Amino acid sequence: MKYKRIRHILRAEQISAGEVVDRPANVVKELIENSIDAEASEIRIIVKKAGKSLIHVIDDGLGIPSDDIELAFERHTSSKIRSIEDLEYLSTLGFRGEALASIAAVSKVEIISRVNSEEKGVQLNIEGGKIKSKKFISCPVGTSIQIKNLFYNIPARQKFLKADATELSHITDIVQRYSLAYPELHFIYRHNELDILNCPAMNDLKTTVFHIYGKKIAKFMEPFDYNEADLKFRISGLLGHPQTAKKNRTYSSIFINNRYIVSDVLFRAINEAYEETLMVSKYPFVVIFLELDPSVIDFNVHPKKLHVRFEREEAIYNKVYNIIHNFVVDRFIVKEAKYISTELQDFIPKEESKLPLIQKEIKKINQEDLLIPEESVQLDLRDQEVSEVTAKKLSSDIFLRGKYIISKNFPKLRLISYTGQLSNKIYVVLEGINENNEEGLFILDQHAASERINKEKFLEAYELSKISKQKLISGLKVDVSPSERIFLEANLHEIKKLGFNFEHFGGNTFILREIPTIMGKVPDINIIKEIISDVTKIGKDRSFSEIKEEIVNYLSCHRSIRGGDDLSLQDIRNLLIALANCKDSYHCAHGRPTIRFFSYKELDKLFKRIV
Repeated sequence: MKYKRIRHILRAEQISAGEVVDRPANVVKELIENSIDAEASEIRIIVKKAGKSLIHVIDDGLGIPSDDIELAFERHTSSKIRSIEDLEYLSTLGFRGEALASIAAVSKVEIISRVNSEEKGVQLNIEGGKIKSKKFISCPVGTSIQIKNLFYNIPARQKFLKADATELSHITDIVQRYSLAYPELHFIYRHNELDILNCPAMNDLKTTVFHIYGKKIAKFMEPFDYNEADLKFRISGLLGHPQTAKKNRTYSSIFINNRYIVSDVLFRAINEAYEETLMVSKYPFVVIFLELDPSVIDFNVHPKKLHVRFEREEAIYNKVYNIIHNFVVDRFIVKEAKYISTELQDFIPKEESKLPLIQKEIKKINQEDLLIPEESVQLDLRDQEVSEVTAKKLSSDIFLRGKYIISKNFPKLRLISYTGQLSNKIYVVLEGINENNEEGLFILDQHAASERINKEKFLEAYELSKISKQKLISGLKVDVSPSERIFLEANLHEIKKLGFNFEHFGGNTFILREIPTIMGKVPDINIIKEIISDVTKIGKDRSFSEIKEEIVNYLSCHRSIRGGDDLSLQDIRNLLIALANCKDSYHCAHGRPTIRFFSYKELDKLFKRIV
């Protein structure tokens, strides 16, 4: 590769959109991209102190000619752009011509590189952007570059770097993304002499997902491939089954022309394509590759080349949405639904002895005790919504509560349940007197109330280090991703105070020995992995002490009564008593209201009984 200074006709603003280096992960990203552009087949990433003291990247790529190695570290130099038109057809990862110069300006650099046509390589030492020495040495073809003491000459910037676990998590995230983008390459990633990730060369994408996210995730990933060669459009990759869904979108990876990018347009298209299969606030887990004509994409809108802009966003959105939606419908709806019989009679017992409990109880009701309903009352038993729990308490009163009043030009109405819990099992209607001595209706959000109660109990127990724990008879083996492993290892003591006792088993595997009693029975492995994923995301950019309350909020929410849970009269009364004893009875852990009041006076105004 020949480096040439880009002439003044390439204006600076077309090459650089801002500062490139603000944390070790950005350095790692730029160096990996250079290795990939140099056609390396193996890339080793070695970091110490989360990249603060050392970032060492070694590749077996083409190398840099000895005549060009100094020029490579000057600002706005590149081996990838020859003319202004090249910006319209970018096919390489590194093209700005400022990464190496920016890195060298804030660190001590040692680079050794050799091209195949030269017998010896060259070693260059740079400090703070100034070349200190240059000499020829024997070395293999390829490049070895060491970045030492990052920001040593900018103490203010160094001071604002996060804890090692946080910075290492960002580096790990970058290495994982490029391992996914280039499964044919061998990535070896080490921190402080410990292997974090080793993805062998020539993998298929699913095997790489296995190496990074574990067997259980890889098992539920479906390959897909859609190609329109004449339009220079191809979309392929892996789409996760609904059971792999996450609570945020950052776990998914989207690559355009093998470059990892962040795009709200594409994420929205993917999320909406999955809409029929996922619960609210869940995001699909996907690894998607888009191959587009480079001239319709602008990679130059973000200093780190993460965000992109499309020439026709609406057209890209529609195409991606339709392709993925069709796949989701076919694989995750139609093909799964075919195993579920839709013939109702298959599920209706033929013998009297096997009648459902609800029907048996109805037969026992003395007909004389039943009120004779008017003709407008619907009598079809299928319209009666009574669970097996309430069936034991069946009476004529409950029987009638389940009936809708049906008449033309009138709403379809029925009485609320005797508990006051509405049919959506989210809200409970109550009556009472507020702090201003006004009578009226109260509407309780059962999940928000339960969440507030659990938060105050959990937070108090955590502060006193008295969270009640229960030992698991048999330890639960949990496989995590490399970035989750880093977070767990750095915070095992604090996480134990929350009631979760993890032991590092080796590699990316932990054994869960204890759980907080508040979680009840032994949890499903998927729930534990979801908690780890979400807690890691919450703590990614901050220390544990900073995010302690957010994690408590999350765990309180996770264990609370849910919208949809059926509550008895005793459940509701206990909920109200516990809520009344909270320090803040009126807001859930996230600040939403737990209870709202509507006075009879407001209702009188609504019905114009008073003005």
